[in-house]
Amino acid sequence: MGKSTSLLSKAYMVEKEVELPTTTGTVTGPTVGAGILVLAAGVELIDAMDSADYDVTVTDGTTTFMAATAVDSGSAGDFAFGTQTQGIVASEDTIDVTGTAGASPAATVTARVWAIVADVNEATRAAAEVDRDTLA
Repeated sequence: MGKSTSLLSKAYMVEKEVELPTTTGTVTGPTVGAGILVLAAGVELIDAMDSADYDVTVTDGTTTFMAATAVDSGSAGDFAFGTQTQGIVASEDTIDVTGTAGASPAATVTARVWAIVADVNEATRAAAEVDRDTLA
């Protein structure tokens, strides 16, 4: 008998607090393993953004999960959840946030980069397990 699929995979959230760059740059976010599907990603401001021209992007360097989204003069607790692109992380990587400063913030801004992900690696059980579960 062949393998039977199982509903063992579940969506979950990964997150990491970061200091946004005061000029244009990228900071490292949470690590995810290979075969992880990123369903959605975004940024929550922990501190207020005092720049009138600042965008954030969430990416693994290959796929841009959240397109450049303005957080200009954002308040603490604001979420940036711009245009989303789903994608699979091919090998272990980090989900990073890139800040693009048209006008640099006067102070360091802490933010939380987050992603809703699902492990889409093979989630199967052997035939003996399936038979046992069916007979139970």
